[in-house]
Amino acid sequence: MTPIKGSCLCGAVTFEITGTPLHLTYCHCDRCRKASGLSSAVVMVKAADFRLLTGADQISTYEPPAPWTHKRCFCGVCGSSLGEPLGGHEVFPIAASALDDDPGIRPVLHMNTASKPDWHGIGDGVKQIPGNYGA
Repeated sequence: MTPIKGSCLCGAVTFEITGTPLHLTYCHCDRCRKASGLSSAVVMVKAADFRLLTGADQISTYEPPAPWTHKRCFCGVCGSSLGEPLGGHEVFPIAASALDDDPGIRPVLHMNTASKPDWHGIGDGVKQIPGNYGA
C-alpha cells in the first residue's frame, strides 16, 4: 500500500499512514463542533501504521479538565487540528482534514448527532447515532 500523506496548513507537521485506516467517522459533539467549526471528520488508525515525519516539536496539546479525557493535538504554528497522534493509544483518531491523500475509505458513521446545530442537515445516508458525550 502507498502511504497516505498528511500535514498541517503551514507544513510544519507532516506524517504518513502506512496501513488502511480502520474507519472514517464524523463527530458532532459540542467539543468537536467548537474545535472544528461544524463536526470533526476523523480516520481511526493503528499506532503501528502511523509515522510522524516532521514537526513533533511543533505539536501543541489541549488537555481538557475532568471529566473529559480526549486531548486535542494541533499545530502550534498554524492551529490545524491533527487528532490525537500523541495520546499513546494503540488506535487513535487523525483529523481527516489534515490528510493530503485520499484515505481510500468513505464515512461510515455520524456520531453525537443530538449536538449538531439545528441548521445543519445531514443528508448523506450515512448511519447516525444520537447523543452528546462531549468528551
